[in-house]
Amino acid sequence: MAKTPMIGTTGHHYPSDGPEILSSPRRELLLLIPKIAATVTTAAVVLPHQAFAAAPPGMTADSARNQWKNAATVLDDLLQNWSTEKWAAEVGGGDNIRTKLGTQGTTSPLFQIEKVFKALRDSEYVDDFIEFQETADDFMDALFQADSLANSSNNKTGSGSQTPPAVFIEQSKAEVVKLQSIAKKMNGMVN
Repeated sequence: MAKTPMIGTTGHHYPSDGPEILSSPRRELLLLIPKIAATVTTAAVVLPHQAFAAAPPGMTADSARNQWKNAATVLDDLLQNWSTEKWAAEVGGGDNIRTKLGTQGTTSPLFQIEKVFKALRDSEYVDDFIEFQETADDFMDALFQADSLANSSNNKTGSGSQTPPAVFIEQSKAEVVKLQSIAKKMNGMVN
């Protein structure tokens, strides 16, 4: 039986030669693409979190402490002036909450609060840095949840029966109440 060469490979290889012989620059490139994609994905996921967690240059423990005090005050003010009806009626009303939470815009003391936590954690103002970091993680979880719910109030949820924006805004408020509680606990940890 005559051997028929495989088309699209380099050289003359036959099916009986096995799959390892069937390589070409194009095939090698196609096999390399998933590896590159995995590397890019890992870099996109890991590196921003590392940069986000690093204390910014020039941030001192004193400035971090002051920013934290202002951030805790913003949470109190946000809850005191909460306006579900007004924000639910506005297009993009959830953005009012997100701006105060520091997740939209740069004017809130809660903007980049994780960097403040890192500076405080490594300062003389915090005695138990492990408990502080665990509590800061809880704070960040509640912050991201509150932000996500506030942002959801801005979005149409699809065709058919829509969830009213007020539902998301009230759920966001519950998370902000949790944030306020965690902030009070953290205030006790910052000397």
